[in-house]
Amino acid sequence: MGKQKTRSEVADLIVRFIENRSSYPQEWNDFVECRHSDPAVEHVRKRCHDLDPLVNCPGPQNKDALEETRTLAERLKRSPQ
Repeated sequence: MGKQKTRSEVADLIVRFIENRSSYPQEWNDFVECRHSDPAVEHVRKRCHDLDPLVNCPGPQNKDALEETRTLAERLKRSPQ
């Protein structure tokens, strides 16, 4: 496993996923499946993992789950490193 991402980098990753412009095809899956040592990032990762079936699916995504995912990214971006 490589160097873990900062809170800001994880927030950017989440936004890229929401906007359908991930850096590589499995970026979102790699994030939601791999534990993180930063407790704030790990909390967000776990919640994103729970929301994954609602936002990472064929067909329409759940709007409430997408909004919650976006809010998680915004909070993470604002949190001190």
